[in-house]
Amino acid sequence: MITDQDLLLRELSPDAEILREGVLLPCGRTVRNRMCKVAMYESLADFGGGMPNGKHFKLYSKWGHGGWGMIITGNIQVDQRHLSLGRDLIVPKELTPETTAPYIRLAQCIHQPSSPSRSLEEPLAIMQLNHTGRQSPQIVGGRGLMGAASAPSAVPVRSRDGTDGIISEIIYRVLFPMPIALEDDEVDGIIESFVHGAKVAHQTGFDGVQIHCAHGYLFAQFLSPKTNLRQGRYGFPNELHVVHEIIRGIRSVVPPSFVIGVKINAADYVNGGLSEDKALAHVKGIADWEMADFIEISSGDYEKSEFGERANPRQAFFSRFSRLAMEVLSPRTEKTPMIVLTGSLRTQSLMAETIRAQHADLVGIGRPSVVYPNFPRIILSSKVTPPVEYGQSTDLSDPNHIYYAEPPSPAWLKLVNTSLIGAGIGTAWHCALMSRIATGRWDGLKSRSGTRDAAMSIQEVQATSLSRSEMPRIGGIRSLYEMWS
Repeated sequence: MITDQDLLLRELSPDAEILREGVLLPCGRTVRNRMCKVAMYESLADFGGGMPNGKHFKLYSKWGHGGWGMIITGNIQVDQRHLSLGRDLIVPKELTPETTAPYIRLAQCIHQPSSPSRSLEEPLAIMQLNHTGRQSPQIVGGRGLMGAASAPSAVPVRSRDGTDGIISEIIYRVLFPMPIALEDDEVDGIIESFVHGAKVAHQTGFDGVQIHCAHGYLFAQFLSPKTNLRQGRYGFPNELHVVHEIIRGIRSVVPPSFVIGVKINAADYVNGGLSEDKALAHVKGIADWEMADFIEISSGDYEKSEFGERANPRQAFFSRFSRLAMEVLSPRTEKTPMIVLTGSLRTQSLMAETIRAQHADLVGIGRPSVVYPNFPRIILSSKVTPPVEYGQSTDLSDPNHIYYAEPPSPAWLKLVNTSLIGAGIGTAWHCALMSRIATGRWDGLKSRSGTRDAAMSIQEVQATSLSRSEMPRIGGIRSLYEMWS
């Protein structure tokens, strides 16, 4: 008997078929398809840091039903005195029923099939662990007005190219004063806090953790000769030692099937004083430990905010680094970590070509997952690549298009002339959208007509094909207000 699943697979484009493939990780777990919802800062916790709440549960339930192969949380801070934008999730210091219950619920929200009838494996739930280091700002960073942030060395955050203007320089000096260099025993304590975070993840039902070594945060600071001026165990040429000790410590306290990922940033290397060969040596070094399951390659940091800007026409502009990373990992074995490429991957055809060309094993999707929480349903069930449209319009006249809305670009931003605030508005705008989803004021854009997931019932197909939800009109100031309100 021919089933709906058989009919759908016969109709799928070759691009959709390759993206629907499952991927086996070295630890033995399987990512059910190649599409990963990567970390996005939610700004939904209590101000000053807190536990997951009802807003997180509603938002992650939406992603849990979206058909993703793997869902990675926004960065969860291991140190409440080093927050990023003030409303961060934090790792509880003590494991009690009260502190673990919110994370148990969060993992349950992620572990949902795309529909009640789906028989495929549930999405993997990954907790991203982070320490901001010197990029924890004053006022909202958790240390009050006078407390200094910690860093590998006493090197402050500044505008890299010096072209942002005097207002930008003042903002940097106010928000990011001179950090305090960590002592070796303090680094050891941070390592233990990440191991503790992994214990929390495991005991609350998460499938794994991701160590955030990107976007200029603490471990990206350790990996750069511009920000790591240390001698000894954690200085060059031992800059990877801190990451090794974290992963080794985690492996010693969790089951072999627990997933461990590492997030690195191509731009951190280019702008951090390292050659391409050294960056690739880091990738190979992590792989040679045979303890990591995947390495996510992203781009951008607060000083050079590429990750806060809209995709350029080349889209996966840093795929060269990912391709070379795949090459240095050859010949591959069952212990070789998978490569996740994140950034500027928007169309079904480009995602599939990234896999076919062996530039990556998995594709990471960030901001589109906010506009389309069910993005895999669109991509994985399309007969052809849906047309793509960019813009700020709230008029979604053609339901067959995938619409990528752009964050606002207010005129006053040009007067301020600082890329830091520009990137911040982009982040705030997406946080505002997540907040509206989490509070039921917006539902995200729906699956477009002409797509069908085999696990969807006829009623679901009709509902997603006919429903439309316009993009909210949110300006720059409004975005900043909603992010912190």
